[in-house]
Amino acid sequence: MQTPSSSPSSAPGWHDVLMQHLEPLLGDFTAKMAIHTAALRALKRPPEQVGVQDVPQVLEGLKPMLNVFIGALRTTSTLTEISKAMEKLR
Repeated sequence: MQTPSSSPSSAPGWHDVLMQHLEPLLGDFTAKMAIHTAALRALKRPPEQVGVQDVPQVLEGLKPMLNVFIGALRTTSTLTEISKAMEKLR
């Protein structure tokens, strides 16, 4: 599974920001699979075809999975942090 990422010299993309927040909570593989699954469910597209404008829908798609893995309270704070980080990309 390919995932969108930026080159080391460019600013981080939306996928990088999500990974920075989710990887410590879920691990590398599970974070990648959660993003992939959320993109497919919410947008019917793989992450490679998702743009920064689509990220709010991906985050909404992540919510049920994150609720199970890390709990509702932690999910709410994590998604809030991610949303704030995404604002800097726009």
